[in-house]
Amino acid sequence: MFGFSGNLLAGQHDCGEERQPPARPTPVIFPSFTPPEPSTSKAPATWTEPPSRILEYFVSLKKPSDVNEEALRLLNITFAPRCEFESLLASSPADARQYLPPKSWLEVPGNETDEPSGSSASETSIRLLSNGRRLPDRNEFYTRAKELFVKNQDAFVTFSRKGPPGHVPLRLAHFRKFWESLDNLAYYWDTSLDEYLPPRPENAIKKQEQAQNPSSESNGTSTEAKPADEPPESQPPAISPSEEPRKKAKTEEATDSTVTIPINSRSFKTLPASISSSKALPARSAPPKVPWATNTPSRANKPADLSTGSYKGYRTGTGSEMPDQYRLDCVRSFLEPIAWAFGVTFVPHRRPPVLCLSHIRFPVRMNSVGWRGPQDRMKARQGWMEGPVLGIQCRPDTNFGASGNLEAESRLDGVRELGGMLLLAQERAREGRAEVRAGEGKWWTTTPRWGGGPGGEVGEATGASDEVSQGSTPAATPTPTTTPPLPGKSEIRIPGRPRVGSKDRRRPSPAEIWKMLRAGNPLWDPKVVYEAIGKERESQWDEIFLVSSLNHHISVLKLRVHRDYIRYLTEGTLPEQPPSDPNWCSPSLTRTKWFDLFNVEDRTEAMRGIWGVLAYLMRSQKSANDTPMSDA
Repeated sequence: MFGFSGNLLAGQHDCGEERQPPARPTPVIFPSFTPPEPSTSKAPATWTEPPSRILEYFVSLKKPSDVNEEALRLLNITFAPRCEFESLLASSPADARQYLPPKSWLEVPGNETDEPSGSSASETSIRLLSNGRRLPDRNEFYTRAKELFVKNQDAFVTFSRKGPPGHVPLRLAHFRKFWESLDNLAYYWDTSLDEYLPPRPENAIKKQEQAQNPSSESNGTSTEAKPADEPPESQPPAISPSEEPRKKAKTEEATDSTVTIPINSRSFKTLPASISSSKALPARSAPPKVPWATNTPSRANKPADLSTGSYKGYRTGTGSEMPDQYRLDCVRSFLEPIAWAFGVTFVPHRRPPVLCLSHIRFPVRMNSVGWRGPQDRMKARQGWMEGPVLGIQCRPDTNFGASGNLEAESRLDGVRELGGMLLLAQERAREGRAEVRAGEGKWWTTTPRWGGGPGGEVGEATGASDEVSQGSTPAATPTPTTTPPLPGKSEIRIPGRPRVGSKDRRRPSPAEIWKMLRAGNPLWDPKVVYEAIGKERESQWDEIFLVSSLNHHISVLKLRVHRDYIRYLTEGTLPEQPPSDPNWCSPSLTRTKWFDLFNVEDRTEAMRGIWGVLAYLMRSQKSANDTPMSDA
């Protein structure tokens, strides 16, 4: 009902105040490795051998560090160099580049009529998406894009409400959650205002005095002796003459009151009940290590140790210390305003995401997936989804190469990206098919059996123990007495409704569960209509898009994969007849550069590219005989 999260701390930190310096920032390093040369003319020799080398290799993995170059060689992936969005969509069918908004859309639209992406000026028909919605035009694009041109400092001041005199708060509608999440990232990553100040002489002298007088309090209170018969709580606190007498009385009354802790609690002390003024703004503190720990005691009253120097800036920690949820919230809130314009919603998998390699289920990382909502409102309310459209994968790895082996760490990161994209490819390949569960139709899931050994079947033991029990005299068991119902409390049963009782709620015993014959647990989501959205109907190739995130950057990846390649990974069988395209055995992986979400140019360019990718995937693939709405 209420969205309590780490976003409540956004914008509550004064970056111009000196405080204890954090550790040095985490360096921004991205993975870089040299992929092996793939086999494009024919299937690799490791595929044609009787034992499946791919299955044998992935089964032998015990820990992530076991992934080596052999994994990329077995998957036989062709890696393309990094490119811009125009080149990313150039190899896609249906002239995908026409769906990419021109860079002029990032400017304020004029009075002239702007044509939507992928249409000509002479075309008067209404362009529709595959879900029946209208294709978003330039005005809808610019309404969202203009919120990304805001400077980071101006957006953060809007949340803290502590701007300079005359500052007009910004109106952030579509990307408000993104700016809140980006402010949380600034605690750990934004080094634009980093200023490490040397220690001051007075701070060093103060620390030396505290070391010589350890009994003195750090808050500067008096250490004079008090009467023995007077408790320290009875003396009133020091009050400035400027305060009103009525406020003095309330402060003293609130300070003297105590709260008694029950004896069965973990503490046996009495804690003073403090009352804070509602007019005082909370001092911005570092976000908690977990988003839900928002009620931890504040360290604002504790004096900062500035003897070793001080710091001014955004950061309160390093990038490696940031909770993973902050990165996912920032990336998802950046993509959601773009996806909602096309009727796409980001929801994580409701079943564990696993990559099927023959009979092996290999877990992969997939934080969230974009799904298309059904046009039937009743099915939409029931939680049905269609797709997947594209995926989101955020990884917490930082400082690549710190262990001294950049190649191995980068290779592992690349395999993680490939695992997520191959999972999306398998799900999109389920279109028009029904799930075949493990063991479905086999004799061991349909025929009851018992080996005939001594002791009888599980749950129905017969043997020596039964003979002993029959020869012995049974002990007298008391007959349970039935308690008559109280007057006026007779059982009332509603016709047509099952009786709620202990017998109805009885769970089957482990022996009964063991005797049940059924196939394995399903892997497919029963409320997902799997469909390769955006794929050409006549083509054997599918295009998988993934938004990958590291540090505070995102990159868009595209994997062009053949249907027979996915079938080989899933079922472990090669096609009987070699496909006409000899490159079917080597999927092609293309990616863009890393876009910095703190940079205005990078995040606006990323929005422009993702807008074009979604417009291409959500296009309506109607035949040439369809009648435009204007001519109907």
